Amino acid sequence: MIHEYQITACLAIPLIIATHALGQQADDLVVPLSATVQKLLDDPLIDAQHTRAIQIFHGQWEQIGVPTVAEQAAIALARFDLSHRALRDPNVPASLRAEAALWRGEPETVTALLEGASTAQDAILRARSLEQLGRLPDALEALGPWRHVLENDQIDNPAELVAATHAMLLLAQLEGQSAMIYKLAMRLFAKARTELDRLYWPALVAEARLLMEKDNASEAAGALLATLSFNPRASEAWYLLGQLATQSFQFDRAARIVRKLRVIHPSHLLADLLEAQMYLTQRDADSSRAIVEPALRRYPKQRMLIALWAATEAIAYEQNALATALQRFDDLAPHSSLALFTVGKYLSSARQYRDSEVMFNAAIQRQPNWAPPRIELGLMLMQAGEEEKALNQLQHAVQLDSFNRQANNQLKLVRELVDYEQIRTERFLIKYRKGVDEVLARDMVHQLDAMSNEITSVFQHQPRRLTQIQIMPDEHWFGVRITGIPEIWTIAACTGDVIAIVPPRDGPGQRGTFDWSRVVGHEYVHTVTLDQTDNRVQHWFTEACAVSQEPGGREYETCQLLATALNAAKLFDLNEINWAFVRPKNPQSRPLAYAQAHWMLEYIISRFGYSAVIEILSSYRRGAGNEDAITAATGVSPEEFMAQFTKWAQVQVRDWGLEPVPANPTIEVALRNRDNITDAQLAELIHQYPGHPELLLLAAQHALARSDPETARRAVLRYAAVRPVDLWPHRVLVELALVTQRLDEVIGSLEQLDRQDVHTGYWANQLAKFHRASGRYDVAAKAIIRALHREPYNASYRELAATIALQSRPPKRHRALHHLLAITLLEPEFALHQER
Repeated sequence: MIHEYQITACLAIPLIIATHALGQQADDLVVPLSATVQKLLDDPLIDAQHTRAIQIFHGQWEQIGVPTVAEQAAIALARFDLSHRALRDPNVPASLRAEAALWRGEPETVTALLEGASTAQDAILRARSLEQLGRLPDALEALGPWRHVLENDQIDNPAELVAATHAMLLLAQLEGQSAMIYKLAMRLFAKARTELDRLYWPALVAEARLLMEKDNASEAAGALLATLSFNPRASEAWYLLGQLATQSFQFDRAARIVRKLRVIHPSHLLADLLEAQMYLTQRDADSSRAIVEPALRRYPKQRMLIALWAATEAIAYEQNALATALQRFDDLAPHSSLALFTVGKYLSSARQYRDSEVMFNAAIQRQPNWAPPRIELGLMLMQAGEEEKALNQLQHAVQLDSFNRQANNQLKLVRELVDYEQIRTERFLIKYRKGVDEVLARDMVHQLDAMSNEITSVFQHQPRRLTQIQIMPDEHWFGVRITGIPEIWTIAACTGDVIAIVPPRDGPGQRGTFDWSRVVGHEYVHTVTLDQTDNRVQHWFTEACAVSQEPGGREYETCQLLATALNAAKLFDLNEINWAFVRPKNPQSRPLAYAQAHWMLEYIISRFGYSAVIEILSSYRRGAGNEDAITAATGVSPEEFMAQFTKWAQVQVRDWGLEPVPANPTIEVALRNRDNITDAQLAELIHQYPGHPELLLLAAQHALARSDPETARRAVLRYAAVRPVDLWPHRVLVELALVTQRLDEVIGSLEQLDRQDVHTGYWANQLAKFHRASGRYDVAAKAIIRALHREPYNASYRELAATIALQSRPPKRHRALHHLLAITLLEPEFALHQER
């Protein structure tokens, strides 16, 4: 899981990474039957037998009165009723019985049924069975002739063309040549549905599967939704659409697809596979096990089910059960990498990098020509910050599959990183592209180790490995670094030992200015808590810990967000909050998750002491889940914890001046007519309702517009007393202090404004100038450094910083030199900087 920093809400996740393309497609999952298909079904000129075949093919089988045994088998196969007696009836075509047997995990049955296969459809079924049995030479022999048939363009049947193309793809995979025929396969699938039969929807499913293999989610989703318009009960289309939803963390959508599959058949195998994958993605081993175990009782030899069972035990850290599952798989398919690859993939998503590497390497050793394990290993190694090893794997992966977007993007990136400059400190390795970003890198050198000392002291743990800080030159390369695809909205992310960050500057391809020190500190907390828990920390808790170390306090907008959610009973429970980071249901979900997580941590510390924080982290390291860790540290159930937290939060909201007030028509009318109410009427209302925040705010606004500065100042202070979290009074007080010559009040208000400004150095710069003018050079130096945290590429701030350093007593020439050297990088065209 990736941890990201979202500047607008203070922070944001992890990504694994969601494609937003799927969310743009028919979100209600109701796909009407194509008018062309309906016209075909209603055509009176088509004979009855042909009409029945059309009804089955397009998922309208309930329109058939009394199906024959062969029709029963076809319907049962389409419904994935794989145990239906018709699918074992010797009078049913062997191909139907063989396909059902292959889904059940009975390849021996398939090879016996299809001995001497004469069609491409039978040949691909037989070859897949031979592959599962480890009889690779026999599989190659079964597939070989169909490549020659395709080369001679001898197929004019869409089902045969699609099957022969599948045969060509499998043959190429086994031979390590799959990358060379991707475009050819896509052309052949398109030919099947555009030239041979425009309603042959299995060609669309084949296209979608191939697009998914190349990491092209958007086009795959479009093909699958088109499939469903031709057959609303196309099980494989629903299954693949569910996989896309799961990969993009749209778990509600995936769950709805599971229900749709179970409507097709209550014990639908693809529903079991999809639901288990959905829970594994959420690292919910118990729920996955509850799906996989009964499914395995129905189909004890089903290879993918066994692979998911192994993955379930892996993320549950049950090593003996994992070994048992892998052994069962090897007993059935001794030469297959499927289980090893599946386990490695879910271990990688759970940030168990070392264990996943072992699994991926074992998978590669077993099937060196299969691209997915190399791709996933390369991506994982990039997340782990092992670029040299990643380069080797990604080069091999792209040779096998040159069309995979993530592999190609990551390969370009790792080659880019090879040429980056490096600066090493005691605990960090800073990497940056040669050029202007050296300014930021050299700032980091002077501050990161001190930051590390503070954070590791708080959490009583120091990471075992050097932490890499990678300054990506722009948002494009940052997106590639984090997701493999240059489409991401965050400004920084932690993947364990690596923290990637975009530079805090304006310009094309940039995210604008922000407080890099605050951001890196936040991400470094993730590095510490991930290492402290062997990467098992729950998402909400590491985010809570990270926010807790940010300077400046809670912003007013965040207080309002929390108060609104609390007052409306919309806070997340302990299960909901984790996924609010990853897959928010609305624009407020993610910022609320960050704010609430930090709020709950504050409650834990205030109620149970800081030792509870360390105990929760220790529980995660032992493999405890969210609720068990909370109970172990607090001694109360999750329900009681949330109830007590809510009561505590209500007191906080009251102290913030954001407690809901009873409806009062008189006050509501006054606030609606705020421009016309007289001072006397407003004073009378405040006398009747003393301490009402909105009335006091209105009074302060009136005083600013109508009264003398001293009266306005008192009105503003009165409002600030009842709503201390609002920054508006501080902005006003700065202006009033200058007018009334209460200069002592300027500093306090400027400091408060500076603490909560995470976007610019404006207020810190004002403080620096104010302190410098008063001869307080040390304080001024600290203020201008805070300004440079937000705008490190601002040459005028650098010049002021150098000036203050030289005016200090004694002069700090090394600090002045640091800033002057930075200016030479920022403005190389000015010779004056070099002379200085």
